[in-house]
Amino acid sequence: MIITGELAGQTRQDLGDLISTTNPSSLAEPELRKLYLPVLPIVGYAPANGFIIGAGVAPAILLDSQRHTRLSHALANVQLTSRQQVNFNLRHFVYLSHDRWIFQGDWRVLFFSQPTYGLGIREFAAAFSLNALPLRQAANTDQQPMRFTYIRLYETALRQLRGSWYGGIGVSIDIHRDIEDELLDTDASPPFLTSHYLYARTQGFSPMQYQTAGLHARVVLDTRDNAINAYRGLLLDGTLRSNTTWLGSSSGSQQVNLEVRAYRRLGTHNQILAGWLWGQFLVGGKMPYLALPSIGWDTYNRSGRGYIQGRFRGESLLYFEMEYRFTLSRNGVLGGVAFLNATTVNNELAGDKLFHRFAMGYGGGLRLKVNQETRTNLCMDFGFGANGSSGIYFGIQEVF
Repeated sequence: MIITGELAGQTRQDLGDLISTTNPSSLAEPELRKLYLPVLPIVGYAPANGFIIGAGVAPAILLDSQRHTRLSHALANVQLTSRQQVNFNLRHFVYLSHDRWIFQGDWRVLFFSQPTYGLGIREFAAAFSLNALPLRQAANTDQQPMRFTYIRLYETALRQLRGSWYGGIGVSIDIHRDIEDELLDTDASPPFLTSHYLYARTQGFSPMQYQTAGLHARVVLDTRDNAINAYRGLLLDGTLRSNTTWLGSSSGSQQVNLEVRAYRRLGTHNQILAGWLWGQFLVGGKMPYLALPSIGWDTYNRSGRGYIQGRFRGESLLYFEMEYRFTLSRNGVLGGVAFLNATTVNNELAGDKLFHRFAMGYGGGLRLKVNQETRTNLCMDFGFGANGSSGIYFGIQEVF
């Protein structure tokens, strides 16, 4: 497969070319209105879920000429577990002609299990995770297992303002219900009160269910050459979210969300330095415990490699990551990454502020090119955090 444009003259292939019995295509640019549908089977095990089977798919389609319209894409998966859990996820970006309109969504329905660790950054014994879910947990880690149903409905309509600048509005709904705090025992002597229960009672929320619902306004600058796997460009994304009781929110609150992604080539087209800054800041009102910012709960659940999802949580969170990307094979099918990240969160009840403490993570991974036209990769990463925390992370598409 020969790449045209900026990579002309370099032979690049994907997994399909290697296993195909026919000659690879002479082009590596997406065809107009052709649906690309990379599929990833999901098989695994985690104590909170039991055995897991499912499938993930990363559809992509070009709705107008690539000269002026970006590639629309989505990421969806469904998981069935031996403990009768069912998890649905769908994230999508739809670019209309000339990128005049962008529709972005994050929809989830999760019948979920996950330990929490209180607010702020505190030291715990080592833990090992698979895709950010606990696989092996040392004793006395202060983990507090929970079960709950989670529904997330985020949708934004963005209109081109000028050039690569966009502005728009949308709706954000987070519903947590059927919450089971497994260690909570109010009848014991003395009673055992979990971090979630204490926070809910002191902040005026029901410990059984709550929701956060509101409208948001967004401003976006996007100069990336490809939103699935960028080789160059910049993304600036700022959101002001206002949760109101008249929309069904359990409490009024205001939150500012910020995201920055930057990509730069180093020497050759085969080396990319990428940076990611992601922050969520509670600037007014109160939000329920499970709706507070937490690592691993970004749009694609990819932050915090080296730690379990939900390991660090606070009223506000700031996360930073750098990643070095490179190819390992001449045909471009196999690649690798090395990364370093840092997380800081606050806990106002305990007087902990942002930037007072940081949790560091680092690691590396492999990339398998499953579709060259859309630049879609199959990813496997090994991450390490503080106090021996570690994990293995699988996914479709780059982490950021």
